[in-house]
Amino acid sequence: MRESIKRIAQQFIVSHFPESDVALLGGSAVYGNVTTESDIDFIIIDETETPRLECFHFLGWKIEAFIYTAFSLELEFQTARYKGMPTILKMCAEGVLIEDKHGDGKKLQREAKELYEQGPQLWDEDRINAARYQITDFLSDFRISEDFEESLFILNKLIHTLTELVLRVDGNWFGEGKWVARNLKSYDKDLSDKLVKYTKEYVKTDDKTELISFIQSTLDRYGGQLFAGYKGFFF
Repeated sequence: MRESIKRIAQQFIVSHFPESDVALLGGSAVYGNVTTESDIDFIIIDETETPRLECFHFLGWKIEAFIYTAFSLELEFQTARYKGMPTILKMCAEGVLIEDKHGDGKKLQREAKELYEQGPQLWDEDRINAARYQITDFLSDFRISEDFEESLFILNKLIHTLTELVLRVDGNWFGEGKWVARNLKSYDKDLSDKLVKYTKEYVKTDDKTELISFIQSTLDRYGGQLFAGYKGFFF
């Protein structure tokens, strides 16, 4: 991490969250792959603040501050494991401590690392069947759609749900945005490469045949298509 970013991070905390107990610097600033579009991400524990995400411009940088109390961050950790979305958990596990007034920051990082390494909660049969049903429905819509624009949006949901099924059933983190692609490629590069290949061919030629066949064969690994007999209960 560039020392200049660390200094900016320290100045930001002093200026905007002087009462914070813990401040962690995360994201691209930690990994050293900062670009012109990068922002500086913070995890802040401050018992005087209301938990929220707040964005700033500070000394020429975009700042994203994820503000928690100790209790709300613990809830975030448990929610992350349930949803398979490790963004905050990963930032806490791998971040750089900028502020640690009472020594709680190191303990927090150890807990986050342990939970991250454990992975998300495994899906039960009901959640697997819900995904199978959704993919079956999206696949049917995609197969019969003759409108290219509509087909793209259907395909987006189809790929998203299929990828979530593949990752979550096998005990892997899912994620958001670029992390979905990265996590899938890390777990099963061959599947990821084929999904990208057949999607590119469809977009280029408007021929869905190979893409549909690939999605069906992938779904078969997890029980196949599901419609008749499926029950999804409302809460």
